[in-house]
Amino acid sequence: MELVPLYSGSSGNATLIRAGGTNILIDAGRNCKCLTQALFDVGTDPCDIDAVFITHSHVDHVSALDVFIRKYPSKLYATEGTFRGMSRRFTKPHELTPDIIIVPGEEFQIAPGVSVTAVSTPHDASGSVCYRIRQGGRTCMVMTDVGYVTEDIKRLATGVDAILIESNYDRRMLVYGGYPEDLKIRIAGDGGHLSNDDCAEMMKYLIDNGTRKFILGHLSENNNTPDKAEQTVCEYLSAHKLTRGVDYTVFIANRYSPTVALEV
Repeated sequence: MELVPLYSGSSGNATLIRAGGTNILIDAGRNCKCLTQALFDVGTDPCDIDAVFITHSHVDHVSALDVFIRKYPSKLYATEGTFRGMSRRFTKPHELTPDIIIVPGEEFQIAPGVSVTAVSTPHDASGSVCYRIRQGGRTCMVMTDVGYVTEDIKRLATGVDAILIESNYDRRMLVYGGYPEDLKIRIAGDGGHLSNDDCAEMMKYLIDNGTRKFILGHLSENNNTPDKAEQTVCEYLSAHKLTRGVDYTVFIANRYSPTVALEV
């Protein structure tokens, strides 16, 4: 299994999971041209995408979907709330694509030996979820756009081998930055995003439960930097006697181009 962030951030999000011979796309932000090129760049033909899973209906996660799903028909999975939100963005029908409504908490098989489980996430979009993918004895997870870590999210993430985890903002940069106060409150609120500090705490929990491979994703362009995110989590983990390269590995997902595949 491989976890491959194609790009990650408020400008667009898409992640490829290669599970044996099954190719899973999680989210389809930016535009179809960028998404298609990113897939080709990592050696996957967009015609070979077997399933597309959408976490929620915000534009940075679905802006490429309308065109992509008609050009490269595949099974499209989302919660009922997400389908309702996305329907307003679809300009043309996509009859060739069977839409499948998923229920958070239920594990279901999408190919022989490959299964997916969704869990509801606290975010300001109806039906928002994150996903865990299982192939044989290996698991990986994509966990972004999370206002805070619920017990259900913790349970689903416990023991995963690798995870793309949100590290959206630096608290000081957000507080003293130029965003309007209502937007600052939204980002830091229970329906917003995880800070670097929140991410570090969750990483500690996951390492204690067996996770070793991390990619930090969905970094804010205005309220974070890759260096700040990396420094925050590594210093926190070091303070808890956890050593990078020994107890865990961590990478940063690129905003506009694919990140090196993380082997699970």
